Amino acid sequence: MFCANQLTIKQDNRLLWQNFSLSLKTGERLGITAPSGYGKTILGRVLAGWQSYQEGEITLDGFPLPKRGYCPVQLVSQHPEQTFNPYRMTGEALGDAWHPDEKQMRYFHVKPEWLMRKPAQLSGGELARIALLRALDPRTRVLIADEVTAQLDPSTQRDIWQRLIIETQQRKLSIIIFSHQMALMKQICSRIIVAPASVSYQPRE
Repeated sequence: MFCANQLTIKQDNRLLWQNFSLSLKTGERLGITAPSGYGKTILGRVLAGWQSYQEGEITLDGFPLPKRGYCPVQLVSQHPEQTFNPYRMTGEALGDAWHPDEKQMRYFHVKPEWLMRKPAQLSGGELARIALLRALDPRTRVLIADEVTAQLDPSTQRDIWQRLIIETQQRKLSIIIFSHQMALMKQICSRIIVAPASVSYQPRE
């Protein structure tokens, strides 16, 4: 189980999240939504171990996230261009994590020729798909998706989320989804946290 307990998160002396907690079961899909500027992106970075927090704890199966080596909690940022080295081919960045086969690339609409290009030569939507595939290393236990399909057309969005649902079922992958698209989250999440009211939306059976 992935847990965040009583987190306090500040950015530039501004209090963003206080006493924030969540628990995520294996294979569960949890949605989190909040107004623009509320700090969703920073919360995602904190949950993935990319950014520090002031109080609380984050654990996976009762242990802190590793500070070295591969982290089983992976974040796909809404700004994927910031997570690639601009001087390297995107295929090199993908290969640093793992080596998906052609079938896996097709699942996420990633074309082989994109891997021979540098980030600046690709669109935001193309980079987002490569970043998502990179994060789906077989060692990944929790995927944090921050507006990960917002730059994609509706048909591609649907295909990718259908595949991610299969991933949660087949490999017991847990997903935290940050999005403004409540209709999308109601379709794919078993639970939705609505901030700042901290309302937990439970879809009907």
